[in-house]
Amino acid sequence: MNAVIALCHFCEVDGPCAIFCTQTLRDTKIEDLLNVEQPQQQQQQGQKACSACNYTLGRNNAIYSKDTESGATFVSTKVAVLPEVANLVKQAAVRSLCCEINPNRDGDGGFVFFGDSSRGHILSHTFRVSDLQSRGYYQLFSIIVLMKDKYFLLNTKPFLAEHLKKVSTELQAAAQRTKAAEELTYSERQRRLSGAQFLMPTPRSLIELTGEEHLFAQLHSHFAWILLAGSRFLTEHVTFGNLPWLPPQSSGRPPAQRLTYNSSTLPMIQMYEESIDNPEQDEFFSLRHIKMVVGKEDFPIVCYCALTGVKIIVRGAPDRTFQFMVCLKKLLPERMHNLMRIDAQHQHSISSEYKIISVSNEIAVPIASTCVLRIDFLDKHINGNDIVSVKWPGELPRKYPDLMVKLLKAVHAVEEKTFTELVLNKQTKVLIEEWKNKVICLNHAKSGSVQAKLKKVLGVQPQDQPIINYWSTHLH
Repeated sequence: MNAVIALCHFCEVDGPCAIFCTQTLRDTKIEDLLNVEQPQQQQQQGQKACSACNYTLGRNNAIYSKDTESGATFVSTKVAVLPEVANLVKQAAVRSLCCEINPNRDGDGGFVFFGDSSRGHILSHTFRVSDLQSRGYYQLFSIIVLMKDKYFLLNTKPFLAEHLKKVSTELQAAAQRTKAAEELTYSERQRRLSGAQFLMPTPRSLIELTGEEHLFAQLHSHFAWILLAGSRFLTEHVTFGNLPWLPPQSSGRPPAQRLTYNSSTLPMIQMYEESIDNPEQDEFFSLRHIKMVVGKEDFPIVCYCALTGVKIIVRGAPDRTFQFMVCLKKLLPERMHNLMRIDAQHQHSISSEYKIISVSNEIAVPIASTCVLRIDFLDKHINGNDIVSVKWPGELPRKYPDLMVKLLKAVHAVEEKTFTELVLNKQTKVLIEEWKNKVICLNHAKSGSVQAKLKKVLGVQPQDQPIINYWSTHLH
């Protein structure tokens, strides 16, 4: 994950600053950083720092670890190793400890999101650590996650919040044990009598507050794991066996009415699973295959109906419609794949909750209407290509939804040889996941005013409302 995780401290001597930074290096080597001269501003910052701020790794020390699988290196230093990143972390540290604070009843801050495209987007978690020798008997710390990708940071916020909260809880528990031991040594009356001598010592470091000698090595392992796990947050899962958008099959003998379904479709499912990772088969399972089948003029109609919930009935032989159905599946999030039914054997499946259905030629289907899009695979072939009939009396909106526009551009880019079918599949997956997360965020908004503000933040336009209305009923 291309992010920086920093532990920040509000020092009574030097003010707010970052005291421990962990970041991911992929293209930059450790050897190259040894020859980089620190800017004069960072050198002055290290010279002016008190013992509490400087008692981490020192100015010339670092902890690093490397993931052999991905090749990423995780480096922890007092100041970020890259100068441009160090300036962003410094600004974020000041804001997280001074103004961007959301305190709870117990005194610990929640999670606050702030930032912009120029200074980066930050997720900040502020918390208190007990210290009997500090003003108010506590010191203020924060853990910030700095990232350039705004939407990725928002999407991973639940994951980051869960694990950053665990880190702060561990620090608070260790400091509480130190506080309890000090209270046994110095009674409250002794602290009052000692007065200024007790309350005005040199600020203590986090190691002294927690009593953990190898505290920053532990923090490095925590932060490095969060960066590594966060990079794998958005992944595509391959399901073995029956696909989730197909009807479940029992372990025993299937019912008689499903024998045709099993005998005609299961071999194609097995072939699909065997070729799902084969780059040579990508063109048969991408959105470009839909455009090749229905044509350039009808391709936007098919995409719009699939994205907005208009029922799509694909009629034809299973061996001719299966690949087409697999490609239509890519237009919906994984949670909505159960709205698809391949090779339906009964007419009642058409009137059920399924939105995308494929049937054989023997089954009667309703005529095309504004609520039903019919795609009929005809028996004629020209040069081995399928001839289809697309019927939908509805009209496309003047402005396409943003998701649809990006998908159409991606397919056009493949035709222009800008990128490959493999990249198209990855791009489709990312776009669908992005809008799935937008819909989930909007579902969590309780009032209309909050939802309107959230739409501005997420960049949702009025033409995107049909997709939101359809997806919000199935994504929670």
